[in-house]
This record gives sequence, C-alpha cells and structure tokens, in this order.
Amino acid sequence: NRSTLGLPPDLPVELDDKAHEGVATPLRITRPLNGVRIVTHPSPSPFGVLDCRLALILDDFTELLARHGVTAMRVDNMRRPGAILPGNHKHSQHHYGLALDITSFTLADGRTVTVEGNWQAAIGETPCGPEAITASAADARLLRNITCEAARARLFHHLLTPSFNAAHLNHFHFDIK
Repeated sequence: NRSTLGLPPDLPVELDDKAHEGVATPLRITRPLNGVRIVTHPSPSPFGVLDCRLALILDDFTELLARHGVTAMRVDNMRRPGAILPGNHKHSQHHYGLALDITSFTLADGRTVTVEGNWQAAIGETPCGPEAITASAADARLLRNITCEAARARLFHHLLTPSFNAAHLNHFHFDIK
C-alpha cells in the first residue's frame, strides 16, 4: 500500500514483488519523474531496483535535473546484489538499493552528455567550491553544475565523481545512508 509506505500518490513507482535481500521496500520507476526519464535495467534485472527512500530523493533530484534541461538520465545500476565496499567486507549502498551510478544525461536539445570524457577534472581535484578548477567546455560545466548543486542541496550523503578515483572515471556514484 503506497500510503503505508509514505509514498506520494503521484510518484511513478511500483513495488517489485521479488525478494531483494537487504532492500527494505524494493521499487521500480515506471514513468518519468518531473519530466526526466530514468533509463535503467528493466525487470527482471535487479540493477533497476531501488529502495523507496532513494525513490523519494530521485523525485527531488529530477526537479534539479529538469531545471538544467535534462530529459533523461542513464543509470547503470541502483541495486547490485552482494556489492562490497573496497577494502572491507561491508555491503555498499548498492546492495540495499540506496545508490545509483549515473553514466549520462540527455538534454532537451537531444544531445547526450556522458560523464566519461566530459568531466574535465583529474583524479584528486576538488570538483566544487572555491578550490575547484573551472571547467571550460559547456558539457563539463553542466556536469559540474548538476553535481555541485546536488551537493549543496544535500540530496545525497555521498557523491563520487571521476575526480574521486579511477573506478569512477565513467560515472557518478550518488548514495544515501
């Protein structure tokens, strides 16, 4: 029941009735959120499953994306069963359906801006704030503006960009606790 879960009646999600260990309330996005289509793996793939808490955050995040002219966001995965944090044996937020790996954005003019090749900041560089090196290309500025605005809004607890490490060169990893 949507109201029992605290989900707004117009949030375009449906319960995924398969067992997803670790995911409190497994959902799938069924339609665009705030005019932004979330392109991810369809059922039966677990990679398109997210927890209801992440769905609520994505509702806010897609409002931000729409302000930047984004009409679609490609997500490589949200739930990744058994995903482990590097260097220890704890599950990552992907295991719980509380993370997403974003690879690209499609804009209203039809262009697709990929994270890989457009980020324009080296590993170790500060992506946001006064120490950040300003991106010169328009696509790089768009990626930085989206990331930094999401960080300022505190929508996610962790935002990893290609500046974090080599494992993130082709995507953003955003998650919640």
